[in-house]
Amino acid sequence: MPEFSKQKKPVISRSGSLCSDAFQNLCKPGRWPPFGLAMRFRILLSLLLLPSLVSAEEKAPAAKVPTLPALQPASVRMTAGAPEAVPGGFTIAIMPDTQFYAQLHPEIFHKQTQWIADNAARYSIRFMIQVGDVTETSADAEWIVARDAFKRLEGKVPWASAPGNHDYGGKLQVNTHRTPFSVWLPLPMFQAMPTFGGSYEQQNGKVDNHWHQFEAGGRKWLVIGLEFAPRADVLRWTNEVIASHPQHSVILFTHAYLDPKTNQRLKLSASLGKGQSPAPAPTEKPDLTQPEDLWQMASKHPNVAMILSGHACYTNHRTSKAQGGQLVQEMVVDYQKDVNGGNGWLRLLQILPDGKTVRCQDYSPLIDQRCTMPDRTFDFELAMPGA
Repeated sequence: MPEFSKQKKPVISRSGSLCSDAFQNLCKPGRWPPFGLAMRFRILLSLLLLPSLVSAEEKAPAAKVPTLPALQPASVRMTAGAPEAVPGGFTIAIMPDTQFYAQLHPEIFHKQTQWIADNAARYSIRFMIQVGDVTETSADAEWIVARDAFKRLEGKVPWASAPGNHDYGGKLQVNTHRTPFSVWLPLPMFQAMPTFGGSYEQQNGKVDNHWHQFEAGGRKWLVIGLEFAPRADVLRWTNEVIASHPQHSVILFTHAYLDPKTNQRLKLSASLGKGQSPAPAPTEKPDLTQPEDLWQMASKHPNVAMILSGHACYTNHRTSKAQGGQLVQEMVVDYQKDVNGGNGWLRLLQILPDGKTVRCQDYSPLIDQRCTMPDRTFDFELAMPGA
């Protein structure tokens, strides 16, 4: 057996230096196995480089893991089974961003809506809200998935959605609010629901901005869905719709509103459109408002109860005082960065029999698990009408 095979492996100290005896022995004549000169050179080079590689590895910082609970997916802490139904109460279901279900996992999209339809009676699900980014690229194939999945709710649970930035397909479309949202989710689909009230009057035949009303838990509810970064005139319209329903508790939702990392209202940019469309022409200037503009309008009304959104992972919740003194619940929930593009997570807002206490529970029908993280399972109170 060649003497080389009996040599001890080079020992690397914590400082990264090779044990000199082993290295020098390899350099002596007759200590090599019958390798060619090229192979000998490669072995020597690898031994010379090894200390620096090990040293760099020792000094490399550990990967940073998000410590904020709000920035962790629901799959971090779970327990088996769906939440308990609340006798005498009712539920509003929230579907976070579905973009990757539409693009990559249509079976999960269908699983979510089918579970809502199948459990409408058990949980008394009176309404469902999908918070935008229905699709990832606004491609026809993705809209077909979304349309067919939503059809599972027909005649069982009324629902609303509004376009997110991905539903426009590019910066130009975001700036000019051109989206096929109402082509694939058309006005007649919503008009067939007993809750449908109307849509933004300047877009006849479109439902990018529309509202619903229903009664549950001893009060009247008004739900208004708004496009991504609503235009100034859309906020004017929203203001008028709220003012014309003073006896209703209002739930507003729009795709991008609250930042889960800071728990502050977002500051949006037109660059949030993800497509590769050319820059807008000078005559097509962006008409985009900020979440703070929406808040300033909404906070003038004493009957606004909640403002919901998606867009940024994962979730957070804050309570703000409106101009009239009532407390408004602001919430963001988006699981698109969890496994499988969201892992099927839904948010169930269970309104208890007292009509004001809301139990928040995140549940995935895909894996039949509910999240046990404190910021995903908690109670809060809604302002009562006239309070």
